[in-house]
Amino acid sequence: MTITINAGSTNFRPNTRIKTELKLLEKVAKNIIVGSKTVSEIQYTAILIKGMPLSSSKFKVTNSDVLFLLPPDYPRLPPIGCYLNYPWSSAGEGDHHFTRQSHYGAPFLNEEGWYWYCVGLGGGFNRERWLNSWRPKKRPENGHNLATLFVTARHAINSDD
Repeated sequence: MTITINAGSTNFRPNTRIKTELKLLEKVAKNIIVGSKTVSEIQYTAILIKGMPLSSSKFKVTNSDVLFLLPPDYPRLPPIGCYLNYPWSSAGEGDHHFTRQSHYGAPFLNEEGWYWYCVGLGGGFNRERWLNSWRPKKRPENGHNLATLFVTARHAINSDD
């Protein structure tokens, strides 16, 4: 497993919290690239997981990259869903979480080849329930973190429910 820090032209360096969470994420994901992405003047920490396996019963391809945009005040606030670089044809036909549109304030990245997927850690995306369901702890391994986000997204994306 590999974690690559992409400093780019911004000299991005993840903070201690994110570094700790990346070590947890590395246990459940391969080929992780971390950097920053600015959208509408908001600088996000971008967590890219390359080649997440996809269910052969649901998809015509074997994998997709997954992108999480962590808001500036992460972990107090979680990312709003995640993004896939695969616009599968079931949009609106069996997986109501994949709309090819962004909702709830998530950036719209379709022009860049990223398609938003509505996934969170319980509570749906009613903002109050959603924020109350997100439970990071002082010690990342004891609460919600990048690994729990990824595992939840992977399950939701591959599930037929």
